[in-house]
Amino acid sequence: MKRIAFVMLLMFLINTAYADDHRLPMDLHDLGLSKQQHRAVEDAMKEYQHSYRRYHHQSEKSQEELNALFLDPTFDADKFRAKSLEREKASVEIRTRLFERLHTVLTPEQKRRFIRHLEEWDSE
Repeated sequence: MKRIAFVMLLMFLINTAYADDHRLPMDLHDLGLSKQQHRAVEDAMKEYQHSYRRYHHQSEKSQEELNALFLDPTFDADKFRAKSLEREKASVEIRTRLFERLHTVLTPEQKRRFIRHLEEWDSE
């Protein structure tokens, strides 16, 4: 029962955090996580969710700045590129922190299983 509740919570966190086509695989029950791993993964996902919400808010502001750059009579490609890269870098950093935490928690076999989830998700 605890595993089902944990998987459902993880699914909720992943769905909420990766709202804009940034979804991770949801069914991770086959990873065989210990209680300690469950807590660590749950903590990592909560941090991820919080960080992604902040990012999403900031990303909206960045998009407004990109729109303003585009609407300017003189298009500054360097500024547009820099702002776009800054926005993408923030997203990559959030995801990297999540994967870094998961990497320290999962065993080599669990990592392989997790990769299979990612591959299945990417092929959908």
